Amino acid sequence: MNLEHIPLFDHHAHAPFQESVWRKAPLEPYFSEGYDPALLEQHVPHTLFFRRSMRDLAEFYGCDPSKQAVLEARAGWDYLELNKVMFEDANISDLLLDDGIWPNQLWSVLEARHHLPLRVERILRLETELATLLPLAQSAADLLERFENHLRTLAPGLAGLKSILAYRTGLALETHSQADFERAFTEAQHKREAGNSRLEQKALLDTALWRSLEVAAELGLPVQFHIGYGDPDLDLRLANPLHLRPVFEAPHLKSLKVVLLHCYPFVREAGYLAGVYPGAYLDLGLTIPYTSVSGMRTAALEALHLSPLTKVLLSTDAQRTPELFWLAARWGRRILGQVLEQTIQDGDLTSSEAEEVAGRVLNGNARAIYPAGVGG
Repeated sequence: MNLEHIPLFDHHAHAPFQESVWRKAPLEPYFSEGYDPALLEQHVPHTLFFRRSMRDLAEFYGCDPSKQAVLEARAGWDYLELNKVMFEDANISDLLLDDGIWPNQLWSVLEARHHLPLRVERILRLETELATLLPLAQSAADLLERFENHLRTLAPGLAGLKSILAYRTGLALETHSQADFERAFTEAQHKREAGNSRLEQKALLDTALWRSLEVAAELGLPVQFHIGYGDPDLDLRLANPLHLRPVFEAPHLKSLKVVLLHCYPFVREAGYLAGVYPGAYLDLGLTIPYTSVSGMRTAALEALHLSPLTKVLLSTDAQRTPELFWLAARWGRRILGQVLEQTIQDGDLTSSEAEEVAGRVLNGNARAIYPAGVGG
């Protein structure tokens, strides 16, 4: 199935680099979640993702399929024009940006709106916002109140919220006593005063996240959770989406829509959750295109094992360079087309049903989840 005509609603990504940063950045870090220099230099060029992508980018740039040729070809482009051409060729209609990382290196949401030929909206990273409020708070209760008020103030200009709890204390969200919450607040304050602003206190993070989920449910904002595969800062053992069962079981959060991002290697678990809980949705960004072609195809098939077709989404999780958006959209459509063709051959779907599913996964499902026209 050729799906090039269907626009991609890219519901999870980060902005491209500022041009001055992009011009100096090496290629290898774009193709790995690792950041050890030895890994990037010696081993990343030997991954399937890197080698496949060099051929893909050589096709775009009209050069030889080597790293050096690609570097030389891309250096000759006007940066803003390259972004425009690649995003248009990727046929991305909507872009939701998590701007909670590398604020001094990436375009802001406003800059992305100005430079890119598509709709751009903001996703708020919860843990980052909570950390910015910590120095202002006089007590644990004050911090929680400030956090809730902050979310309510920003909500009209947001497309959704995002949690990176998996990168902090893991997804086993718990309910803590007031005394534990206050002790965690005090510990976080002391560490901040000592120069460590990273929030890693479980009682503090869990309590603030529960409050943010309640606000999101009340205001109709979807919440994204990073699930599974990520950089080494994450303990993969604690990133299984099954840990989020208390969220889906909470009676007061029945209206909440939770989007499970990436999911590799927990695609089956995420598909199970989407199959049994109304508020659970799964996304295949990062799994596509960072794995092999076979791995991408397997993940997409596993996503469809149990999940309703109305609950599977595709994003790029691209960042830093327009090439990653282009590669992710290219392979997302190819893999989805191959998988849907298989469902037709297996008798799971008819041809017309598969066409409808393609539109849902690439665009319609995200459009139904995220509020339209938030602007700001």
